[in-house]
Amino acid sequence: MDLALFSSLLQNLLHISVFPAEGDALRAFEEKFCYHPGLQPSFTAAALAAVSERMQDHVFYGLRDELGIAVLLFRHEGRAFLAGPYVKTEFDAPLAQRVLIRSGLPASYATSVRLYYSAFPILSTYQVRNTVAACLRSLSGTAEEFTYCRLRSGRDPSGPPQGAYAESLDYSTIYQRYDIENRFLRMIEAGDTENVLSAYHDMSLQRVGRSRYVNAFYLDPSIGLTMVRALARKAAERGGASLIEINEITQRAVQRIYTVSDMEEQLRYTSTMILELTEAVRRSRYRTGSYSEAIARATEFLSLNYSQKIELSQLAARVGLSETYLCRAFKKEVGMTVTGYIANLRCTQAAELLRSTSNSIQEISGYVGYPDSNYFVKVFKKQYRMTPSDYRAQAAQ
Repeated sequence: MDLALFSSLLQNLLHISVFPAEGDALRAFEEKFCYHPGLQPSFTAAALAAVSERMQDHVFYGLRDELGIAVLLFRHEGRAFLAGPYVKTEFDAPLAQRVLIRSGLPASYATSVRLYYSAFPILSTYQVRNTVAACLRSLSGTAEEFTYCRLRSGRDPSGPPQGAYAESLDYSTIYQRYDIENRFLRMIEAGDTENVLSAYHDMSLQRVGRSRYVNAFYLDPSIGLTMVRALARKAAERGGASLIEINEITQRAVQRIYTVSDMEEQLRYTSTMILELTEAVRRSRYRTGSYSEAIARATEFLSLNYSQKIELSQLAARVGLSETYLCRAFKKEVGMTVTGYIANLRCTQAAELLRSTSNSIQEISGYVGYPDSNYFVKVFKKQYRMTPSDYRAQAAQ
């Protein structure tokens, strides 16, 4: 049986790991998943090795510790395997409290135990057994049927836990993960297009699976990409990018991502989305960096709606200012009147169309918001000191 493929299937289907129940693999399991040998004696390498030596073929052995964390052991083609850990229910605080008290541990361990417990997927043993059996049948080409045996787990209540507990709890992996994520978010918020992809790369390279406090679902690429999109959107919003532009960029990214099944392509589209969001922040900061919040919102609204008829009262209500105060503040911060700003937006778009298309002056006039082409010519000439026809002729030279 291809162990790597078997492990990959269970990771993708159930978000659990598979270990050979032998030697170094069991020691690796203990190091990664055993909270403490005194609290979980059945999860030590020695205890699991003893179980594996007594296992029979075609039997699933379910083992669950006092906290309710479970693993499934079985033998296949002469080798013993362990699948898990997983939990059957959400965290039971009173149960954990009782276990800690029996173990002689103080209340400060409660948070650590809760984090440890929540790192595992919630699954039923029936679900795990059926999925493991189906994978074994598919990979080995046999029709083996497994029976089920539940093993009792626990430590001797008459004696203290074996081994010493740390006096302080180490949550450094959690803090490290959030430090890396926050650096990534700060790059977006600052519009730092030069460093944002490097920060994203650092974040994606985190070995989150090595932390006993990180849920296995963090390793699911589709869930990870969804979380990245949500984080990036909020960072771009805090950075001052247009909400409309943020929405357009992320929707386009999702549309692209769901057209491909290859993970490398999905990651490439995600990187493109991150860079586009960061560039949107950068453009916004360049355009509105010195503007107050109300004036920044006003310029964004005008940029999105310049081709429509915009009443000053409508704009003032949109940004929460009186018409008089809006006019005064807009002229002071932007350097031109609201009317002049709209004219500038319309003529800039018209100039682009005159350079790049063969559309008539009348068509361009109506497109940018001037139904009266004669009036458009007058406004355009004031902006560019030449008529639209002369501008087009000059651009074609």
